Amino acid sequence: MIKHLYLFLLVTIPFFTIAQVFKTTSAKIHFFSEAPLENIEAENDKAQSILNTSTGEMGFVVTIRGFKFEKPLMEEHFNENYMESEKYKTGKFYGKLNEEIDFTKDGKHEASVTGKLTIHGVEQERTLHGTLEIKGSTIILDSKFIVALKDHKIKIPKVVVQNIAEEVEVTVHAEYATKE
Repeated sequence: MIKHLYLFLLVTIPFFTIAQVFKTTSAKIHFFSEAPLENIEAENDKAQSILNTSTGEMGFVVTIRGFKFEKPLMEEHFNENYMESEKYKTGKFYGKLNEEIDFTKDGKHEASVTGKLTIHGVEQERTLHGTLEIKGSTIILDSKFIVALKDHKIKIPKVVVQNIAEEVEVTVHAEYATKE
């Protein structure tokens, strides 16, 4: 019996030491909207994310009120009129990597993750593309994708339709460290 237990531990311990959970509380999410009258952009550098290298699962949570704009009036309109951030406090993404990546070796990998993006209380199935760069005990994620406002029931009043684009470009940058 002890011989079998020893063999089991010998075989499984390497898997437990390789499988790690990485996290960040300072992921940057930037969005840009190009419209005929005025470009709109904002950034939040306090998004939280977790990446499980053994399962390939990852998740992001960002506080909507955490987005900072160049103009305070834009920030106010964003929170009150469009995102309704008192009602819909966070944006979320939970998904799983589609590729097998060896997280024990340094290098840069093209990757995609399929999951659910929730913005403005509306959940959408999405496959997002980006790169994962492994540098020792750090993993760096970079991604860029488009979000259509109509997909998340974000309404643009006709009065300001020239000010706001129907699609927003979202850029994500996260640097993960091992979770302690």
